[in-house]
Amino acid sequence: MREYAGGKIRLEQVEEGIYQLLINYPERLNIITLEMRRAIGEALGDLLKTEARVLIVASAGDRAFSAGGDMGEFLKTTTTDLLDWGKTLVELEELPIPTIAELKGYVLGGGLELALSCDIRIASTNAVIGLPEVRLGMVPASGGLTRFVKALGPLRAKYYILLGKRITAEEALKLGLVDEVVPPEGLRGRVLEIARELRELPPLALKEAKKLVSMIADAPREVGFDLERKTFGVLRYSRDFEEGIKAFFEKRRPNYTGA
Repeated sequence: MREYAGGKIRLEQVEEGIYQLLINYPERLNIITLEMRRAIGEALGDLLKTEARVLIVASAGDRAFSAGGDMGEFLKTTTTDLLDWGKTLVELEELPIPTIAELKGYVLGGGLELALSCDIRIASTNAVIGLPEVRLGMVPASGGLTRFVKALGPLRAKYYILLGKRITAEEALKLGLVDEVVPPEGLRGRVLEIARELRELPPLALKEAKKLVSMIADAPREVGFDLERKTFGVLRYSRDFEEGIKAFFEKRRPNYTGA
């Protein structure tokens, strides 16, 4: 286990191939201070040096994934701070492995920005989600607003952004902001179940599929078609693809290596 920001951020191996980035500040609802933001970036850099195949982004305690930034720092936060946090979120979003956000309790402001930068979001029924910045005379400015609008569409997003409205887990599921909602006692088990399934899938195909989805999202249809075909060409001659086909016909579990 590696600790950062005085132990408020941790990077640890949960199981073989599965790592966890833990926000460990439960006494303050896992708010993310400027120091912790920088620590998350450092932890992501260290993660790339491991054999991780899946990353879980989680938090300590049961009251909050993260209630957002430290309000005591808001008037001291600079544009550079926001840009650096935004770059860290992009680094998380562009990791070559799948990421899962384990959401419970408050998922607000910077906490939601962090969650929206993950590939999959599994929420507890007690999760409360939102971007309340407008109520403080501000807007989300590290990529959260953009990701929120792209997820919901501009017409629907305005309702939640302009009111700084909080969203229940079930409502978030209907909106597409989270992928599953489970009881609190089943949250960790379900997240691990998904992580284990992803761990067994071919790493190269997962990496390329993840990259492809992001590129196609804003691309014209014909460009998307072209990107699909080029990615197929890359994967067609991979060892993992050959192994997957052989394992299917030999009725055995494939051994994927990421090559």
